[in-house]
Amino acid sequence: MKRLLFIFICSTFLFQPAFPQSTGTWKSYLSYHNTTLIAEGNNHVFAVANGSLYSYNKDDKSIKYYSKETNPALSDNQITSIRYNTDENILIITYLNGNIDLLSDNGLVNLPFLMENNTIQDKEVNYIYNHNGTAYLAAKFGIIAINLKRKEIKETYRLNTPVSSIAIKDNYIYAATADSIIRASLNENLIDPNNWKLHVAMQQKGDTVKQLAVFQNTLCFLLKGKGIFYQSGTNIQTLLPGNSLTNMKVENEKLLAFSPSQLYIYSSLTNQEKGAISDIKDISSAKNNNIFWLAIGEKGVIGIERTAPNQYKTIVSDIKNEGPKRNFADFVTIHNNKLYVAGGGRWSDRFDRIGTVMIYDTEEKVWNNIEDISRFRDATSIAVDPGNESHFFVSSWGRGVYEFKDNQMIERYHENNSLLQSAASGDSYTRVEGLCYDNKNNLWMTNSGVSNLIKVVKPDGNWVSINIPEVYNVTLGDKILIADNGDKWINLVRADGSGILVYNEKGTLEDTSDDDFYHFGSLNDQGGSIGASEYFCIAKDKNGEIWIGTNRGPVVVTTASDVLINKENTSFNRIIQTNEYGEDVYFLRDERIKAIAVDGGNRKWLGTGNNGLYLVSEDGKKVIEHFTVENSPLLSNTIESIAINNKTGEVFIGTDKGLISYGGDATQGSNSYSNVYAYPNPVRPTFDRKVTITGLMENSNVKITDITGNLIYQTKSTGGQISWDCRNKGGKYVASGVYLVIAATPEAKESVVTKIAVVQ
Repeated sequence: MKRLLFIFICSTFLFQPAFPQSTGTWKSYLSYHNTTLIAEGNNHVFAVANGSLYSYNKDDKSIKYYSKETNPALSDNQITSIRYNTDENILIITYLNGNIDLLSDNGLVNLPFLMENNTIQDKEVNYIYNHNGTAYLAAKFGIIAINLKRKEIKETYRLNTPVSSIAIKDNYIYAATADSIIRASLNENLIDPNNWKLHVAMQQKGDTVKQLAVFQNTLCFLLKGKGIFYQSGTNIQTLLPGNSLTNMKVENEKLLAFSPSQLYIYSSLTNQEKGAISDIKDISSAKNNNIFWLAIGEKGVIGIERTAPNQYKTIVSDIKNEGPKRNFADFVTIHNNKLYVAGGGRWSDRFDRIGTVMIYDTEEKVWNNIEDISRFRDATSIAVDPGNESHFFVSSWGRGVYEFKDNQMIERYHENNSLLQSAASGDSYTRVEGLCYDNKNNLWMTNSGVSNLIKVVKPDGNWVSINIPEVYNVTLGDKILIADNGDKWINLVRADGSGILVYNEKGTLEDTSDDDFYHFGSLNDQGGSIGASEYFCIAKDKNGEIWIGTNRGPVVVTTASDVLINKENTSFNRIIQTNEYGEDVYFLRDERIKAIAVDGGNRKWLGTGNNGLYLVSEDGKKVIEHFTVENSPLLSNTIESIAINNKTGEVFIGTDKGLISYGGDATQGSNSYSNVYAYPNPVRPTFDRKVTITGLMENSNVKITDITGNLIYQTKSTGGQISWDCRNKGGKYVASGVYLVIAATPEAKESVVTKIAVVQ
């Protein structure tokens, strides 16, 4: 009977649309384009690119990506070092904040000791050394010893000096510090810093040690800018001179050393082989001493095999990774199911980031990275031509505005070929943001630090420059939002001229005589000034209300259409919530609201400067979700940008550590019930028995019944979508079978809009 049911389900639900991201799930979009670390394991080669981990399966040649939402889930982001222990078959992973993971076939064990230790300020780990089942971690404060069999911190040695590398020889542990090598006997109390003595040979040499290694029972060390040396008795001998050598390590009874363009392999202190390979970042050879795996930057990972002395052939290549080029997402926007990302930053000065434009097709699941444009830096916003999505503009903080067609740059606009102005002499001070199209296809933008803040490009290509004396030379004009009545809202972020500018040209760009505007240098509610000094973002909701993110929390203008009538009498309302003690308080009154987005249910997503991501109700008075790095896979508590695909509900969140998305449960309501579908369908336990019904009309009343009409579940859609956990009204999972989804708007009759198959 179950087999017949399964056949029926498969035949009935075979032709379903491709699944969007499941409601309530997370997906990171991290950059894996610059591979810098590598460690060979048993069946996998592990690599780190842009601070993120991936692996290459040597058997089936597949690539697996690891992050906080994968299985197994890493505990953190921004990896600084990895090392594979072949005795215990464990990959040791360290992070920038001092967090430590141990990854094996049995799962992942997190060791947060260093991260959570408030008495240690600088927590970065520089190097990992394996010895007899113990992993020794060289850190800024000293050394951590981890018992890998027990998967626990064994000891910490506070040496009160940064340690860059570790090696063990003849029952002594050696540590490379800033200007010397110190050592201690493993038989002594290593916790006592007095038991660590200056190594005499290194005192005589007096150079900076970058790396230590023990090769054939000989202590070797890489001296910065000089080469590799080794200790012979009380003397120091030269093994490999060279000022370009970047690293060395001993694996599988061979000493491996490299510069950015040359690989050196020693089978003894007198037997050297070498090969020319470009852009070497790291090397590993743990299993076969004739096979070597190399991290080579933007070319990913390659595997080479020694076929004869000084002869090597490539056996694996093109292990490259698709995805965004960089982990910068200060600006994100959605246009026709495509996500546009620009990562250029600015505050009191530009961040000088390479001007990469990253475009993600959310339907095809493909990234397109546009870069390699001469002197392109700090892309600040993107606007897509409403009449031609292959045509778009990108603003930059210093180099004006770039025009693209079919992903190729066709023009750069600056102070010498347009009405854009430069804030200083030279061609690196044309500071532009806030690209935005109006309903007449005029392209608006802000041009900061100059006399005329607002510039407009008309559809015929002619430019208009608008002078508003009240914001003359404002240093940081940000985004432009066009309200329902045509008012242009601009947040002036900080310093001189900060606040909110509202401007309306009255439909005549060239004729400024009828223009109307007002500069709100401070925002007032019924109780007076809200005390804000920074204005980070603005958003318009489905009711036409304007939401503003400040350094004193979120503010909403419910009378946005009358702002230029009321002007100084306009009220900017803070959100009042009731706390756990029954007191009315201003919501997030001390938080920097860096980003605001409105979903299909008119709920607000608020990104904060250091307290993660909030989802609040339509009026902001109820917190629905509060995501942080502590309770979710969120990459960082510092949110820079948010964009929502209202067709699928996917919420894209740009953080200071990269891009991640959340499967939101609200989409834009449809005009009819002609395209309703459920996913996944059939629903199996492997999907956590959670199904999403999308394509509904806005605010639909939705019922789920069995095929005999018994009511199982009832709810109201958030925008055009609902989710169901396959439980009945009593909270129990429903039995295998087919269930009907019945939906109606408040004014309409009910109708069956789709079916769901549940397989338990």
